[in-house]
Amino acid sequence: MPYIQKEHLGNLPQRFSRLRVVLADDHAILRKGLRAILDAEPDLEVIGEAGNVQDAVALSRCLQPDIVIIDVSFANGSGIQAIAQLRRECAGVRVVMLTGHNSRESVRAALTAGAHAYIVKDSPVEDLLRAIRSESAEFVPPAESMLADANRRRSIERPAEAHIAAMTARERQVLIGVALGYSSKRIAGHLGRSVKTIEKHRSKMMRKLGLHNAAAVTRYAMDNGFLQPDPRAVEPRSEESSLRT
Repeated sequence: MPYIQKEHLGNLPQRFSRLRVVLADDHAILRKGLRAILDAEPDLEVIGEAGNVQDAVALSRCLQPDIVIIDVSFANGSGIQAIAQLRRECAGVRVVMLTGHNSRESVRAALTAGAHAYIVKDSPVEDLLRAIRSESAEFVPPAESMLADANRRRSIERPAEAHIAAMTARERQVLIGVALGYSSKRIAGHLGRSVKTIEKHRSKMMRKLGLHNAAAVTRYAMDNGFLQPDPRAVEPRSEESSLRT
């Protein structure tokens, strides 16, 4: 269940002198430590915590924070996939990704989705504080910024390594599930297949597309229209219910 500071309920219309922050991470210890750090800053105030994507969106809709700090990957969802909904439902909110994923694909996918900043968890605390306070779009520390810029250039300069047509219908379903942050077990349950079968489809799909990790799959799905704009469409849809492996 999400955690809300009681004194913030019912006070949404008034203006605040401090930046109001919602934390979303599935590690409770990390949230508690981060809360202590941020609450010690005179211009920052943590007003709520969530342990999953769904609670993070619901909490933010209720509290209308200035900043949402959210991880990339959760057990039952994707922080990157939630960015558009957070920005749509919380006017002026800045979404800061705080994650252990430091790949170019993750940086690129998050910034393309509309993240305000991308911070790796082993970065200095000062980087996170600067990102929270920065009003410039797409704030990233220098190292991540270089990766993001390089990846943007690469996406423009090089042709696609594989075609969508090379995938089977089942591989497309698995691609959508992976892009949404679902585990192979969850995809298998939804499609009525074994985990081993889903892993086989996943491996074939990634090899055909030249992708090497889940972040790259998410980026590919976003670039090629596999992720639907409707936030309620969170399950990989069965295109051929009678399809057998």
